[in-house]
This record gives sequence, C-alpha cells and structure tokens, in this order.
Amino acid sequence: MRAVVRRGTTLSVDTVADPVPGAGEVLSRTLACGICGSDLHILHHADHVIALANSAGGHTWMDPSADVVFGHEFCTEIVDVGPGTEQRFKSGTQVCAVPFVLGRTGPEIVG
Repeated sequence: MRAVVRRGTTLSVDTVADPVPGAGEVLSRTLACGICGSDLHILHHADHVIALANSAGGHTWMDPSADVVFGHEFCTEIVDVGPGTEQRFKSGTQVCAVPFVLGRTGPEIVG
C-alpha cells in the first residue's frame, strides 16, 4: 500500500507491506488521510515528544530510528476483520478515526 513514511526527519511517499488484521482488529481501506501539526512536530522532535510522554507516565509508542507510517487522522472503509473479532460493522462501512483513545492506562495514540 502507499503511505507517508517518516524516515529520520524527512517524509516520503512509499510502498509498504499490506497490513493483516490480528485478533480484535479490523482492516480498512483509506479514503482520506491528513498529516496534522502533531505529525509535523514529531517529524522533527520525536525524541523530545517520547521523553515527555514517558515522563508523564505514558509508554514508548514509536521507535524514532525506525520507519513510521504517519497519518493518524483518517476516514476509511472497513474491508475485513481479524480472527475471532466481533464483526460489529459490515464490510463497506465508512468510519472516521479518533487520533487518541482512552485505554486502561490513559490516552493511547492510534494510527
């Protein structure tokens, strides 16, 4: 699939492996996606953002030395579900992402 990938302090449009949904996950086809101010801040200041999140009791959610697919604000269409996943939405249902969700330990970034 085509994606915007952070490599160091640059963004590239590249082809990455097609994802496969795991248990409890859905696979969706991107209809629209944006690169927001948070993405651009992390592009240049990932180490600082990670250190700040860790000091606030968060967890490390990305490896700044690895490629990272950007774009956590998106609209998609559900195409498949992972094994053992409750199929609450039929294939073709359009959904919009919320960039953060509340998990057991607090806010968690998605995307």
